[in-house]
Amino acid sequence: MDDLGSRIKHVTNELKHYIEARLELTVINISEQIAYWIGKAIQNLFGYAILAFGLIFGATALAIYLSEIIGEEWAGYLIVSAPFLLIGLLLVLTKPTVLAAKVQHQILAELLSSFKDDEKEGDVKKISSGETSETLNQKTTSSHGK
Repeated sequence: MDDLGSRIKHVTNELKHYIEARLELTVINISEQIAYWIGKAIQNLFGYAILAFGLIFGATALAIYLSEIIGEEWAGYLIVSAPFLLIGLLLVLTKPTVLAAKVQHQILAELLSSFKDDEKEGDVKKISSGETSETLNQKTTSSHGK
């Protein structure tokens, strides 16, 4: 009876360690995904900022050039700013839900594909592991005997 009790204790300890390991793995995977998305967001932010600076400088150069051609400084800036003002007004007044839905769909698709990639990597790691279930069983039984 004592042997059965020690086996039950051992199995419950192993189960406890297994659950703790699975929780740690889940936390690590979630942390990895969060770090990936933060890194990607920062990279996109810098890219869009550089693009915005380029657009601002290009629009300013075009406005100066048009001002010289027309002869009135205000006219060049008005011509260049008119499309931006019209597009901005259109977006503010109509509040297009199609654009928001498209962005949301793209973000969800990227998120799901990253989770699928992680699952595939986990499967590859399991398959490429050199240890078979027999060697794992031998290791666990030899460690239990100690």
